Amino acid sequence: MPNALLNAMPTTPRQTKSRTLLRRLCLSLCLLGSTPAIAAELEQYLGYPLGEWHIRHDQINGYLQQLASSNPKVSLEQTGYSHERRQQLTAVITSEQNQQRLKEILAARLEVKSGNAKDDVLVVWLAYSIHGDEASGAHAAMALIEQLATSQEPWITDLLANTVVLVTPSQNPDGLDRFANWSNSYRGIGVATSDNNHKEHNQNWPSGRFNHYLADLNRDWLFLRHPESRGRVALLHKWQPHYVGDFHEMGHDETYFFQPGVPSRTHPLTAKKNQELTEKLADFYREALDQKQQPYFSRQSFDDFFYGKGSTYPDINGAVGVLFEQASARGQMQDSSHGGISLAKAIDNQLTTSLAALRGTHALRQELMAYQKAFYADKQGSDDSGRLINTQGDPQRRDALAEVLTQHGIHFAYLQQTIKSDKQIYTPNDSLFIPNKQSQSLLLQAMFERRTRFADSTFYDVSAWDFGSALNLTVTDDFAPDSEALSQTKPAKQPKALPESTVAVLIDWRQGAAAKVLAALHQQDIRVRVATRAFTPRGGEREFGPGTLMVATGQQPLGRSELLALLTELADKSQLELFPVSSFSASSGIDLGSANMAPLARVKPLLISGRGTDTTEVGEIWQLLDSGLNQPYTLADMDNLERFDLSGYTHVLFADGNYSELGEAFGRKLGEFVKAGGVVIAQKGALSWLAKHDLLRTAVQDASFYQKEFDTKALKFADRDALKARQTIGGAVVSWQLDNSHPLAYGIGTEQLPVMKDKVIALAASEDAFTVAAYYAQKPLLAGFLADEYQQALGLGNALVAETKGKGVVVAMADNLLFRNIWLSGAKVYSNALYLLPAAMEP
Repeated sequence: MPNALLNAMPTTPRQTKSRTLLRRLCLSLCLLGSTPAIAAELEQYLGYPLGEWHIRHDQINGYLQQLASSNPKVSLEQTGYSHERRQQLTAVITSEQNQQRLKEILAARLEVKSGNAKDDVLVVWLAYSIHGDEASGAHAAMALIEQLATSQEPWITDLLANTVVLVTPSQNPDGLDRFANWSNSYRGIGVATSDNNHKEHNQNWPSGRFNHYLADLNRDWLFLRHPESRGRVALLHKWQPHYVGDFHEMGHDETYFFQPGVPSRTHPLTAKKNQELTEKLADFYREALDQKQQPYFSRQSFDDFFYGKGSTYPDINGAVGVLFEQASARGQMQDSSHGGISLAKAIDNQLTTSLAALRGTHALRQELMAYQKAFYADKQGSDDSGRLINTQGDPQRRDALAEVLTQHGIHFAYLQQTIKSDKQIYTPNDSLFIPNKQSQSLLLQAMFERRTRFADSTFYDVSAWDFGSALNLTVTDDFAPDSEALSQTKPAKQPKALPESTVAVLIDWRQGAAAKVLAALHQQDIRVRVATRAFTPRGGEREFGPGTLMVATGQQPLGRSELLALLTELADKSQLELFPVSSFSASSGIDLGSANMAPLARVKPLLISGRGTDTTEVGEIWQLLDSGLNQPYTLADMDNLERFDLSGYTHVLFADGNYSELGEAFGRKLGEFVKAGGVVIAQKGALSWLAKHDLLRTAVQDASFYQKEFDTKALKFADRDALKARQTIGGAVVSWQLDNSHPLAYGIGTEQLPVMKDKVIALAASEDAFTVAAYYAQKPLLAGFLADEYQQALGLGNALVAETKGKGVVVAMADNLLFRNIWLSGAKVYSNALYLLPAAMEP
């Protein structure tokens, strides 16, 4: 096999071993098929043996398309595009006979949730590299696809006669290409470098782990904030696999991991039978890796708790999901405590466990089929009651919830008449009903649960993810509505013509689309004002709260007719309701021409990014600005800021992070920026830097302050891990108590705001009057795990402050209000800081 690169590599023992592994991997693929020319098709397509270079997404798709066009065992599923418009393909591999009846097979899969499906084929889905820099999985998937498509081994022939195998090589195309380009750019051509300090093994910011908006896609299976995730979940519900293998990489000093994982860290809603099958299947991986003399572990580390990950979402949807983790070379080869790790070895291990998974599922096919059928047979619910949900006058949050429910296959209904329950009014404009009695009842329960007690307090990810908190919903449980009150059709927005007598148009700030429309109006240079007091327009009965936007029809760059047409167009696009008034007079509250209607300036935010900042939190702010608000912005790395002239910006945005690289000079420059009228919005770790540089007067209380609350005197050495778990806030939902009169709370609609807390930090008592916009409730925990010591210490502590400095404002947030871009209620607070300050704070 010609291979100039491998022949040119030096022959130190470890590098010789890596080279031999790569040769053996390539050779094994050629020997498995009866026709070597066909079996070597992948190498012929690439022009080099698999693994010699890090594969790109276009190479993956090109090979899949070529194979599907020539091999009768292979077809393709197209599940949409990534943010950067890379097509996502999944190989569907089964016998030629099964390929000819895929429509029949898929029709049977649609009956799975009824509990009456007649299974005659097993469906196995193997998915790889959802973190783009965990690249051994994508390479192993390519090897697996070729082997299944070309091998004549009896067990594979029998497998494909009875199984449909779905293989997704790359679940994060944008991140995979970012990493492949980095690794290929800095790898040695003449000599491979295994030194951990070599640039090949240390990616620039951001790494390939994340997608375009810097999200961790393996945390998005429930929230579905990204097109890659929506495509994956649609594929799962279309095929209803019996088994899902989720292939990852971990630190280079590790070995190999596969579930079951730590038994006490499995979510209580996951069936015991699921874990029994997981353990039975694990014996196949153990046997295969033992034969390879590859060390592994399977009952330590990781968990099976958060249902928003690729190995756990299947568990709440009738399948058995299994996590695999391979030590990463993060390049071609890297030094490790186990004698070094190479890409070739990583590929070989991932291929080995992939094949073992297929052997195991083939052997246990009847048990897997019976488990899935039983899962749905008894998950239909018991009565006609359900959850009645209200979004406090915000149809956009209602629609966002409806969209997520639809994607998860959860049935719901709209209201076609107003319902009163528990002193709460539920209108067709802002409410939904979700029945308990449905096939997805267990997933529904998982999405809305508020669990606070746990057998094990160690969590690999968040311990809570309640959708009621994320969207700040008012929920009435066990409600049984009359059938005539419900409709499967979304209430149509009644078009209202804006009369020529209109002197101003009001926009209720509670509407989720209001900030996006404001950004659009600013880009047209339309003057907009915000109410800082409540009022009722003359001739009307409705009271409008603080935060209401007013667009006067006079003194605008557009004439009245043109302006009204523009407003109507923007409202129709965003499903926003407009309220025209024919007089600036009010029957109660402020008149519309008073100084309490503060003018809002056009904003131009600068978002700090780069090494030292928290990648995902930068991405969350970025996604809010870019696709959430269509707000023009500037994204700039920290190491470039010293040369920036801040006078061209209105806001400087800090995500969580370590900003120690920013020096005194930038601190002084930022101070002058605020004094001149600029706004700083900062969260979590950035607050310490602001306080150090005299930009934040309120003291910051971090982990060193709160961990003194833990009594460690009687602890033994063996208690270290348990203490660490209790002192970690991995992700719990806590309650902020809002000052509803503060501009940062405009449009929220409730006195309490649920937020996700995942860092030990809060703000001390403020010496300045009128600066505190929110503090933690006396009993802050709503859902998830939060040590009692933290609950007591955080209670009534400050969470959100806005300090004036000269003409500007510094907004300090102890928590991330945009958590994974599903926290839509927190996004309103962020929009308030972005658009309403400093104008709404002026006396």
